[in-house]
Amino acid sequence: MNNQQLSKEWFKKADNDLLAAKIILLSEFDQKPYDTVCFHSQQAVEKLLKGFLTYYDKDYPKSHYLEMLLELCKDIDNSFEDLVEIGILTPYSVEIRYPDNSDDIEETEAEEAYELAVKVKQFVDNIVN
Repeated sequence: MNNQQLSKEWFKKADNDLLAAKIILLSEFDQKPYDTVCFHSQQAVEKLLKGFLTYYDKDYPKSHYLEMLLELCKDIDNSFEDLVEIGILTPYSVEIRYPDNSDDIEETEAEEAYELAVKVKQFVDNIVN
């Protein structure tokens, strides 16, 4: 599999994370797992950045740290500077998956995380497509 094919697989996985988050947000249930929306939003952004780096044959470490991945993306395209706010999603990668770290997530926070992930998707799509 070449880099462009592999990057498409990363983007497909990111799309699945975005879809999962959207399904939760749009569900009819009274209680929604907003922590899961935040987790999937972070995961989507991580996969989008890794897909972008793969597309341009740039190595990256195995990490959930979005700020570091963003720096690597900026080495390829300086316009990634416009996405500096994605760092707020980094804590959703690990900490939120464990007890005592997810009870405080409210709907607005989950919606903001999702909207930020969609913004990153649109941004990356505009560059690679």
